[in-house]
Amino acid sequence: MLRSAFIAAVLALLVLDSPSPAHGGGQPDVIERAFTAGHGDGSLAAAQSALDAHLRENPLDEDARFAHAIVMFLRSGERLSQSLYRHGGFNTVALAGIMTGLGGVNQGVAANPDPRPITHEQFEAIVHAWLDDVATVERTLADVRGDSVKVRARLGLVRFDLNADGVAAEDEELWRLFRIVQDAFRPGRESAAEFVIAFDRGDVDWLRGYCRICMAFGEAVLAHDTRDLFERAGHVFFPATVTPYEFLKGPRRPFDFETGIDATDVIAFVHLLSFEVKDAARLESARSHLLAAIGHSRDMWRHFDAETDNDREWIPNPRQTSAIPNARVDAEMREAWLLGLDEVEALLQGRRLLRFWRGDGSRGINVRRVFAEQRRFDLVLWVQGSAAGPYLEEGEYTADGTWDRMVRAFEGQVFRHAWWFN
Repeated sequence: MLRSAFIAAVLALLVLDSPSPAHGGGQPDVIERAFTAGHGDGSLAAAQSALDAHLRENPLDEDARFAHAIVMFLRSGERLSQSLYRHGGFNTVALAGIMTGLGGVNQGVAANPDPRPITHEQFEAIVHAWLDDVATVERTLADVRGDSVKVRARLGLVRFDLNADGVAAEDEELWRLFRIVQDAFRPGRESAAEFVIAFDRGDVDWLRGYCRICMAFGEAVLAHDTRDLFERAGHVFFPATVTPYEFLKGPRRPFDFETGIDATDVIAFVHLLSFEVKDAARLESARSHLLAAIGHSRDMWRHFDAETDNDREWIPNPRQTSAIPNARVDAEMREAWLLGLDEVEALLQGRRLLRFWRGDGSRGINVRRVFAEQRRFDLVLWVQGSAAGPYLEEGEYTADGTWDRMVRAFEGQVFRHAWWFN
């Protein structure tokens, strides 16, 4: 689950190049120098320390503050990867295949030959730490308010210490992970070195929105009691899971079809996606983060719409071109996306109902009440429909044709663009 969230956010991870002059009166090259410290034998921690020192002397330098938030976001991903690696989180054939085959990461980075044992408490501590890291990034971004902020970024060559061996190696460069999640642009190292994006004020809200989505996910995980799932099927992800069912981790897997995972464990995993809510306040916090993400997405487009330049845009307005090869945004896409935001916001606020996929169509699901009142989540019963029973009401539904309009605007690739737009 955390791995999916990290990949969803990985498009935000950057390495800076040729920054614009600092607005706070600092040295024009401070961002570039700080990120140079994070290359080769250096570390992201060194880059963060350099920016910390610069901001203490130049607290009004908003370019540096934006860069500081980016570095912290990078480090949150690095620390998450290190925590997962220590416990063998990439060890299965299926996950290692994604890392090594699609991403081009060598097996020494992907798989830990000596994973540490992990308890359910340690798993939750990993989620807590990641959630805290991302929340710190969001608070830092909140202090970037100037409309003229800009950070020119060379996407792809930043190096992570993914396997916590103290070395940020070439095999751990970001462009390799980018290949996993992006079909249209599959860079090699040479093309990654030449790929520069100019991130501006709208992108501050873009990254804040991504932080909020990550925080909503983390809060939702911690809101539920996942112990039974972890102890019965956690070995699917963590081979050294501390569990009363140690006998399940033996080498005999009668239904392993060369994936490294027994099919019955996958069935059990789905069956066990049924959790008691142990902290209802965290579910409400998750809803609040999603609402905040919608607000940031609107603010993002407000800033994008006001732009008159065309400087290597991450997400262009309809008059601009994107720095991403083969990517475009037209007016219909923009309008469909904003309409979708309105509908999702109305659902989360309980002003409109989600159309129910069963019954006679006379009642819909009050999504706000799902967050506020749900005391048990059961995936199978939600798919079947009976879990929706307590939240069915008569009232106003989401607007007819919203989804169809989004599918047409994005040529059937709504979810791919959602990764990009957040």
